[in-house]
Amino acid sequence: MTAPTPVVPSVYLSAEEVLRGGLPDRISMEPIVEGTPFATERVLLDSVDGFFAVWECGPGVYPRVKDRRGSFMYILSGAGTITDQEGTVHQLTADTVLLLPFGWVGTWTITETIRKVYLHSTPVAPLREDVQPSVFLDAETVLRGEWPEIVPMDPIVSGARTANELTVFDGPDGLAAMWECEPGIYPRVKDHHGSFMYIISGAGTITDQDGTVHELTAGSALGLPYGWVGTWNITETIRKFYVHTFPALGA
Repeated sequence: MTAPTPVVPSVYLSAEEVLRGGLPDRISMEPIVEGTPFATERVLLDSVDGFFAVWECGPGVYPRVKDRRGSFMYILSGAGTITDQEGTVHQLTADTVLLLPFGWVGTWTITETIRKVYLHSTPVAPLREDVQPSVFLDAETVLRGEWPEIVPMDPIVSGARTANELTVFDGPDGLAAMWECEPGIYPRVKDHHGSFMYIISGAGTITDQDGTVHELTAGSALGLPYGWVGTWNITETIRKFYVHTFPALGA
């Protein structure tokens, strides 16, 4: 007899938990040049799909080298800069998107406590050997930009047959994009990758295979691990930042 396929649940935090909820885990910020020695975070998922968490850190200067994984993040609040090794500087504010691929080298300078939702991914071969630049989107582009790429939404039960998106990064760390879709009902199976996302605007629900329902609103965070089966029901056009990872290879 064939064993039943295990039900893979989604992971979810409401907007209140993401934006203002407690962060129980304390983590070292070493190495530091100056500033807050510890950050705090709340982990949503730690698996072969990726490490998905909400994180907060006070002011300071923190050199970093991405020699084990890539990082994808959405800044929720605060201010600072990220400086690549070659000198490029990006201003970090609420609603900016930042990607630090495997191979990135540079420095965080936090001037006002930063809170973010982020994903660490395991890169897959072949890995780049040279130093990689950061990838950045400013808040104006994130909140009001137009996404030129048209992607099919099949299969659908009802609603729009296409969505719009903007690919931000596509490499061994994963694929990151901005995405927007009008109301509709969309069954989905995560049989190629895990998906992690932050809802920027809009409303709807996500229903797991076992019937668990989560309310999607601006500020909520959602992870759909490899093997997840369920249904999106978008009731108000949703705009989100998402990352696809490659767990089968990354493992």
